[in-house]
Amino acid sequence: RKVISATPRQLESLIRLSEAHARMRFSELVEEADVSEAERLMRDSIQTAAMDPNTGQIDMEIITTGRSASSRHVAQEYAAE
Repeated sequence: RKVISATPRQLESLIRLSEAHARMRFSELVEEADVSEAERLMRDSIQTAAMDPNTGQIDMEIITTGRSASSRHVAQEYAAE
């Protein structure tokens, strides 16, 4: 299984989502359940935004470059021919 590293921006988003979830419960304290829900939201959004339709794998390059590694590899193979 491939590990996906988190950027500082994603970690900050996780904190903000956790805090927002706590506020939805009218709490000033962030609890473990708030962090768990924030993790679930982040995981689902990454899965939706970064799923390579060709491989069914999560490919973070889709988010950063707009193109999956598999489609870039196919294009490189065509260019080499």
